Amino acid sequence: MSRIQWALVLLVVVLAVALAGLFWSPVTTVPGSSSGVQNVALFPGSNTPGAAPAADSFQAALSHAETLAATPASLRGTEVDGQLQTTADGELVVTPDLRRVFDYFLSAQGEEPLEDCQARLASYLQASLPAEAANEAWQFFQQYMALGQAMAALPPHDGSPASIRTAVKQRHDLQVAYLGQQAAEAFYGMDIAYDRYMADRQDILDNLSLSDTQRQQRLQGLTQSLPAAMQSMLAETRGPAQLAARTQALREQGASEADIRRLREQQFGADGAARLEALDQQRAQWEARYQGYREQRQAIIDSGLSHLDQETALARLQQQMFSDQELDRVEALDRIQAR
Repeated sequence: MSRIQWALVLLVVVLAVALAGLFWSPVTTVPGSSSGVQNVALFPGSNTPGAAPAADSFQAALSHAETLAATPASLRGTEVDGQLQTTADGELVVTPDLRRVFDYFLSAQGEEPLEDCQARLASYLQASLPAEAANEAWQFFQQYMALGQAMAALPPHDGSPASIRTAVKQRHDLQVAYLGQQAAEAFYGMDIAYDRYMADRQDILDNLSLSDTQRQQRLQGLTQSLPAAMQSMLAETRGPAQLAARTQALREQGASEADIRRLREQQFGADGAARLEALDQQRAQWEARYQGYREQRQAIIDSGLSHLDQETALARLQQQMFSDQELDRVEALDRIQAR
């Protein structure tokens, strides 16, 4: 190769390195399932076709923030969910809390336009972080929003373990493509672990070769293999359902309301038990009212009235017995009863 050709090759390499420096920025991340701090590369706006450069969109959002009206009602009196972190050198540390901060401001969608939610977030980032870290956080936010659109376009799974695993892999691949491996773990590590757990759990439930005892042992072992934080989350999620099942079993065995109250107080305290008793009363009153309506409804149907007169009488009955807010539920229950 001639010296001219070598010079051209060297020039291309130098330009490539220089351009890479413009479009890659180091960001410190703390994965959701790891205690280590690692560096990953961020691609600002590269997955958002036609998007404005990150710095420009950040400044535009900050300018828009100056025109905003009062804070949305759902955010008033609340604190931002999540703590933003930086290193001693002022670099952004990407933790699960960064995603929580994003979601906190996005939760106001519906009360105000998305543009306003983003402007409030931009203002918060500027006030809470050093300038460079605030820009890095905004770049991550742009990638996060683009990722959300991409994941929403994925086909849904059919509930089978194989389909769930395919969907989990598709989402994880997108998360890594948009955020990088370590940042994807920080943002979605718990979500991915939970999805995989649900697929493994369904495998156990669908395994007809297992006895009930074997199935329960495997389910228990699967749960115990999860990180402690996820085990706690599952326990809190399943607590009400497990209590409802135990309550029903006690009632079928002839337990008194005092027995039911003691069980509830053990799990939720006296105030929680009182709320559940009030809910029981509301449900009983609703069921009695709906049953009375069903009896009168059937009497109208059996009355021999014309179809038009029946419809008129049924509409009048519904208006007499239920509020406007309850009518949708009544009509849905009627459709279920007619099947």
